[in-house]
Amino acid sequence: MRFKLTTYLMVLACTCFAQKKKDLSIDDWKKLSLREKIGQTMLMLPDKESELRLGNGRLQDFFKRYPVTGFFMGWKLFVNIPEEQRVEHLKKSVLEYQDASNLPLIFQQDYENGISLPGMTSLPREMALGAANSTGLSYNYGMSLAKEAKSLGVKWVLHPVADLSINPLNPIVNTRAISDDPDKAIRLLSQQIKGLQNTGVAATIKHFPGDGMDNRDQHLTTTVNSLGMDQWKQYHGKVFQALIDSGVAAIMPGHITLPACQKQKLNGFFPPATLSKELLTDLLKKEMRFKGVIVSDAMTMGGFRGWYPDQLEGEIQSFLAGVDVLLWPSYQFMDTVEARIKRGEIPIARLDDAVSRIWAMKLKYGLLSKNNQLIRQMSPEEREVSFSTARSIAEKAVTLVRDRNSVIPINPGTTKKILVIAVTTESRKGGDGGLHVLKNFAGALEKKGFSVDFQRNLLYETQGWNEDVTKKYDKIIVAVVRQTHTPFGPLQLYDDEAQTAWGVNAMPKDKVIVVSFGSPYILNEYFERVNTCINAYSNGPEMHNAVVKVLTGELKAEGISPVKLERKDTLAEN
Repeated sequence: MRFKLTTYLMVLACTCFAQKKKDLSIDDWKKLSLREKIGQTMLMLPDKESELRLGNGRLQDFFKRYPVTGFFMGWKLFVNIPEEQRVEHLKKSVLEYQDASNLPLIFQQDYENGISLPGMTSLPREMALGAANSTGLSYNYGMSLAKEAKSLGVKWVLHPVADLSINPLNPIVNTRAISDDPDKAIRLLSQQIKGLQNTGVAATIKHFPGDGMDNRDQHLTTTVNSLGMDQWKQYHGKVFQALIDSGVAAIMPGHITLPACQKQKLNGFFPPATLSKELLTDLLKKEMRFKGVIVSDAMTMGGFRGWYPDQLEGEIQSFLAGVDVLLWPSYQFMDTVEARIKRGEIPIARLDDAVSRIWAMKLKYGLLSKNNQLIRQMSPEEREVSFSTARSIAEKAVTLVRDRNSVIPINPGTTKKILVIAVTTESRKGGDGGLHVLKNFAGALEKKGFSVDFQRNLLYETQGWNEDVTKKYDKIIVAVVRQTHTPFGPLQLYDDEAQTAWGVNAMPKDKVIVVSFGSPYILNEYFERVNTCINAYSNGPEMHNAVVKVLTGELKAEGISPVKLERKDTLAEN
């Protein structure tokens, strides 16, 4: 049955669109009905129950009533779908949606760190790419991701993050950024984008006008880029302008303000970029000459909501401010915009500008061709390139922050027994904080011949930990995983994790090695007296293996810190 389904999907991927479509031209958007034009600005979350209800039980009738531009193939698609069935379910959904629609659809996902589905490649975090500092690997990162995305039917990714990690206390950028250096970001991100777009997938840089300055998270509240305009043009503005000039397909504004560039207030406050005509139309489209697609960040986020009496009005005002494609708007958006255009309350020129941009992107990435191959299967050789790219980035990224007493390399002949302390959080949003994945690190050490004990966190007061206990081990490796949104909130250590730092700092320092598989700032914030510290940026098997190779001397640590670790203040305070 599985073979038959896979064969059916492959045949349908190659034939269903071509059977009933024709080539569309750059100007064919002008022939669309008003509702079809509005639909081009709406990118939805899959929700079969709602779609069938709106289409009176038929997907084809849903598209006739709400001819949306495409779908974000994210979490909602996989509700009640077992993990091992998710790849086939995604492909099947792409084909079913396109077969039911009379207009070409575009399918989108974030895929910031590769594709976390069975059989696909998990890529290291963006900051690991910054530490590897290789334009060739940056290009391969984009190319590999594009081929895997296309094998699922996805031709538009909300990637890469172009923010700069300037403020170590920012809770949302951190390892999602490639660096705090605008020149390094431009050099590496431009190649990553080229790798994506040369391989047929539209890239998106985010989050304009630039996150990474505030201490807060735009998912929770509207945040601020506090730079003056001269500084902004030297940092975030420089990065966005260079990537615009290099031809990036799309830009995502954040729920972030840029007070140095804004004059208009809403209810006494500067509105976020997603609601600011000054930032999107005047600055981004006119002054910075961006001709691509502006796609909003999710309209469910706290930084966007509550600026207007209801969510629908916020969506409409975002469109009027300059957003071309709205991410997850309500279906009432189409009905309301249609009515307001007919009443002359919304200029048709605003709609035409948005539709011409998304239509041009669909043309460039082959979606308007009758021969568009919805799903392109990958060869075994291409899959191996993806895996080897992830491995190569990890191996070049490992950064030896310090080894004051030259204890590396270690070997099982003299370092026989190791305790790995996994410093991870636990939450509804963040799950186990990467604990299960981190067990791979202990396993990789065991494969090298070490005797390894593994435990989560260290309660110094209640578990009897003192200097006598540490005598049981030759080395204690503290493996810290602190990543954005695992859980929501600041990236410092709390509760059991904070007690672990307490306990580690009470230990004899010659026995301790600290490895951060997440935030690079953790080492100096909590473990500055520890003599041997490594930054690894990502918590995944490829990075675990790379760190073990460095610890045992099989590899030299080549990573160069992509951010300043000693910074005590932010740019805005200089």
